[in-house]
Amino acid sequence: MARVLCINPWIYDFTAFNQWIEPLGLLMVAGVLREAGHEVTLVDCLDRQHPDALPPRSPGHRFGCGHFLKTELPSPHAVRHVPRRWGRYGIPVEVFLAELKAMTRPDAVLITSVMTYWYPGPFHAIECVKDTWPGVPVALGGVYASLCPEHARTYSKADAVIVGEGEQQAVDWVNAVTGEHRRCDAPVEHIMPAHDLRRRQGYAAIRTAKGCPYSCTYCAAGQLCPGGYIPRPVAAVVDEILWCRDGLGAQDVAFYDDALLVQGHAHLKPILEAVINTGGGVRFHTPNGVHARLVEPSLARLMRQAGFVTIRMGLETADPLQGARDGGKLDREDLERAADALFAAGFSRNEVAVYVLIGRPGQTVESVRETANYAHSMGVQVLAAEYSPVPGTAEWQQAVSAAHLRGDDDPLLHNKAAFLYRHGRDWNRVKIDIRAGNHRVLAAA
Repeated sequence: MARVLCINPWIYDFTAFNQWIEPLGLLMVAGVLREAGHEVTLVDCLDRQHPDALPPRSPGHRFGCGHFLKTELPSPHAVRHVPRRWGRYGIPVEVFLAELKAMTRPDAVLITSVMTYWYPGPFHAIECVKDTWPGVPVALGGVYASLCPEHARTYSKADAVIVGEGEQQAVDWVNAVTGEHRRCDAPVEHIMPAHDLRRRQGYAAIRTAKGCPYSCTYCAAGQLCPGGYIPRPVAAVVDEILWCRDGLGAQDVAFYDDALLVQGHAHLKPILEAVINTGGGVRFHTPNGVHARLVEPSLARLMRQAGFVTIRMGLETADPLQGARDGGKLDREDLERAADALFAAGFSRNEVAVYVLIGRPGQTVESVRETANYAHSMGVQVLAAEYSPVPGTAEWQQAVSAAHLRGDDDPLLHNKAAFLYRHGRDWNRVKIDIRAGNHRVLAAA
């Protein structure tokens, strides 16, 4: 049995907010490693409940969300053109180092990564581990490692970079560097993420399926889950929700699915019915968004009964030509039907919103205004989702071809703020107008 340390690193950015953030991929890897018989621990640099960390200035928010502690730092050279304050989000470095020094030397360390432009956090964590325990092998996985593997291999100083789905790769790597020969024979879809390794945050992130059947031009889901859309067994998802509710005290559950409502009546419906039959008692949220085309009256009523309180839908654009280029997954009538179904089911205007992408290559300010006005006309709030170029996507190739960026640019330039300031127009005025429209929507309720 090997001692494996998993690390969820800091965020380095101009802004960061905890909206049900949980390192679900890393916790899934940890669950598989435990199933294989290894001893697994976790240090979470984004632990807002850490007893030795100073609380952020604004600690409270609804449903377990809230601000992280921010330590302001000089902006890296690549993003110095952005007129905003850069910093590290999460627990102080000295608290992290104290955690490492207090534990037994591990046999192997796994560090995750999320946004490509958040790589300074994993890099700093790798440096701290190597300074604390020279010779302990360190592997880097996650989204950044999968989308920018050559950058990670060149600059991270990790001993291994795990690309793609990491559960079985992590088991194989730990066995290789420790001389163990342990296996996980259970299907990954049946194994629970190790939510219990985190200090209780009051919420949990759940994924009912992995992958996505759609191929949006701006999304990397197909690269990260090349196997396509694979639902988890209904019983496994229900057991996970009930464990988080009853065993870990989670009052809020955020679905991390890329396609939560796909096969809704065959998959999500029995999950929600089972939770209702056990007494409910949790609030559900959809921060990743759901497909409006799949929202219909009976499913909307069931979602309301089950305890959904945050409904986010992906609109992206109301321009039919751009919508067709995006894959044609939504048209105006779909959103109208979805909004009618949700409001008829009892959802308030404060609970329903759509994401609208802004700052895409070639996008006009006028098209964004038209899309936002269209959503507002239906009584739906708009959340401006600032575009960030994602390596390997169709829009990434378009951005490179249009010289908006180079393929070998520092991934810090993938940052949504950096990209908008470098190549965008005055999107701040648009965002102000969108917020004003949201106020009108809520005032009319």
